[in-house]
Amino acid sequence: MSFEGKIVLVTGASRGIGRAIAETFVARGAKVIGTATSESGAEAISSYLGANGKGFMLNVVDAQSIDSVLASIRAEFGEIDILVNNAGITR
Repeated sequence: MSFEGKIVLVTGASRGIGRAIAETFVARGAKVIGTATSESGAEAISSYLGANGKGFMLNVVDAQSIDSVLASIRAEFGEIDILVNNAGITR
């Protein structure tokens, strides 16, 4: 299945399942936005996505953080077509 031209937001994309999901969407033609809980995680996402997307730092329990990231995504990439809500907390 092709996702050519689609904008995909993957939360928790810095490693593990989230990274695998993000890389799969890229392989199928999507532009992927990945989120992480730290700036270093967001930078790692930007690094592995390269020209195929970008990483953002996001606190998924903070409404202001969500609003800010969504506004940045819309300004840079347009509307999100697909959301993969993968973020989780490990303790």
